[in-house]
Amino acid sequence: MPRSRINPFNAVLGLVGFLFTITASSYCLFVLRGIRPESATAAVPHALEQLMDDYGTSLLVGQLVVLAIATVGAVAVDHADGLRIRRERQLSAVDSKVDQP
Repeated sequence: MPRSRINPFNAVLGLVGFLFTITASSYCLFVLRGIRPESATAAVPHALEQLMDDYGTSLLVGQLVVLAIATVGAVAVDHADGLRIRRERQLSAVDSKVDQP
């Protein structure tokens, strides 16, 4: 029985999805701190907050693009693998019918 291959895009989706979650959470916290300036002026900005201020939107957009490309790649690989498995099953069914007396 044919087995499906490992899809390399799934690892990319897991890693970038995790990073996107962390980035989106950090960006939300940055925005919330910006809404309440009285609490933000008392504290020195954290390095992550400065990073989100400078590159937060670019990071989120870049990660979304990578997620979109990896999603399309994962679906394409799974689709091609499914077609290959179906074709191998059909060929083995035809071969088993030919071998029978």
